[in-house]
This record gives sequence, structure tokens and C-alpha cells, in this order.
Amino acid sequence: MIPSIIILISTTILLTVLSLIFKVAGKLRLTIPFIYFLVATISTLFTDWTSKNEQLVLIGLYILIGLVTLSWIFSLIKAIKNKFRSNSEDEALTDFVQWQLKKARENNISIDDITFDENGNMHNKTTGQQIKF
Repeated sequence: MIPSIIILISTTILLTVLSLIFKVAGKLRLTIPFIYFLVATISTLFTDWTSKNEQLVLIGLYILIGLVTLSWIFSLIKAIKNKFRSNSEDEALTDFVQWQLKKARENNISIDDITFDENGNMHNKTTGQQIKF
């Protein structure tokens, strides 16, 4: 009875730790490299290929980590650009959108039939064509 309890508790702890690791890896965009690492580690138990080609396996892992690092860098650059984007640009975009909404009301265009893109341009929801005034 005692060995089964130990196995049950250790399995529960292992699964909880793996769950936490996957949550952290997901937040850091490291899920694919982590899965690759797990598969490479577990495959050494079943085949000699991984241990014979250890350099190749490590190069694959390094490439995946490099891609994740690149995604972090691009996200950091985007965050910096958004941080230093001037408020006057935001105000100008808001004014432009409000002017377009006013023109749409004057031309009896339903607000439900329009959408805006990231540049503040008004589009017809069904056709996707830009509405110009």
C-alpha cells in the first residue's frame, strides 16, 4: 500500500511541476523548444540515435531558442515604438475617426455596416472596400 501511495504522490507532483513549466514556457514563448527538449531527452531512452547525434540535436534546440529570442526582440522593438508614439498622433487619429463617423451619419450610413482599420480608415463591413468622403 505504501509504494502505491508514493507512486501516486510523485506522479501528482511531477504532473503539477510539468503543468507549471508549460504555463511559464507559454508565457515566455518557449513551448516548442521545451517540447523539443523533452522529446530529445525521452528519445535517448528508446534509441541510440539521439546520443550518437547529440550535436545535431543541440543545434536544433539552439535554432529554436534563437527564433524565440528574435521574437522577443521584435516584441521589445514594437513595445518601445508604441511607448514613444506621440499623443498627438493618437489625438489626430481620434479626430479623423470622429470626422468620418460624422460624415457617415450625414450620408445615412449605418454604424453597424462600417469598420475601421489600424490607420483609422473607414471600410464597408460586407465588401471590405474603403469608404471615402
